[in-house]
Amino acid sequence: MRRCPTLSELAWPDEVFDSESASVWAQSVAIRVLRWTWMAFDRLQEEVLDNVDLRQPLEQLERDLVRGHFIRLQAIYFKETRGFAALIPVHEWPELESRSPPPARPPCYDLGFVYQENQRWSWPIEAKVLRTPRALSKYLTDVNVKFGEGTAAPIVGEGGMIAYLLSGKHEDLFARLQERLSAPLFVVPGLEDRPHRASMHQRKIAPELRLHHMVMACCRE
Repeated sequence: MRRCPTLSELAWPDEVFDSESASVWAQSVAIRVLRWTWMAFDRLQEEVLDNVDLRQPLEQLERDLVRGHFIRLQAIYFKETRGFAALIPVHEWPELESRSPPPARPPCYDLGFVYQENQRWSWPIEAKVLRTPRALSKYLTDVNVKFGEGTAAPIVGEGGMIAYLLSGKHEDLFARLQERLSAPLFVVPGLEDRPHRASMHQRKIAPELRLHHMVMACCRE
């Protein structure tokens, strides 16, 4: 079944906004959006996570963490920008570039940042709860399939993965992740003080991707 155009594709056509410009934009805002994302988690941990035991059986934990994270991300964004910025944080943002014909629903990002001058460009973040550093199956599916095959970040060359870690050390997770990936992990300048690494991925139908890996420990040892 043939896809019809979207409103966004008519408002911001390809011939005006090329993929190279999208990648340049994503690189230019990366440290800013990642810093905000980390600051929001710090606030979530202090206000909520330090007061509960997440290692007990809980329903909808991943969604609960993401929505709590987003609320605090919004607060930080408005405090720092007063609402006037070229990008805006979003929650469960649909990636219309990767849509299938109707009635299928498009894939959505857990968190992201949208460029207000071209709302087809979004800086995406996916999140997964990991009970231990070895429980990487679902995380790697998002890395290798969703991001690696170009469903996520199909226009821009940047994206992020959050590991909400419930037990264990981030060093063990990074060691395990690098072992499972076909790409090395490296420290990102400007985020050296965080449990934060990045990897590079060549993609057949999308720009080369720098994927950020953020290990956010939800239970203090």
